[in-house]
Amino acid sequence: MVLKDEGSAAVRQSVLKVFHGLGTTGEGIDRFQMVALDAPPGADLQKIRKLLEHGEMKGWWHWEEGCVTAAWRATAT
Repeated sequence: MVLKDEGSAAVRQSVLKVFHGLGTTGEGIDRFQMVALDAPPGADLQKIRKLLEHGEMKGWWHWEEGCVTAAWRATAT
């Protein structure tokens, strides 16, 4: 996801922390002011999608999907 506030290091870390609580791993990428997330088996996919969509609706970030599974696609509404 690309963060809308210029993706400061503190913001990237806070985003990673929140998503980590839902079972993701990831990294902040300073050069692109973005966060890359990985949702391994066991991560709460439904909550992850809801948070991604909520953050985009609020204008906090823009997100795109990369390599997705059938389980992830099933969370789309």
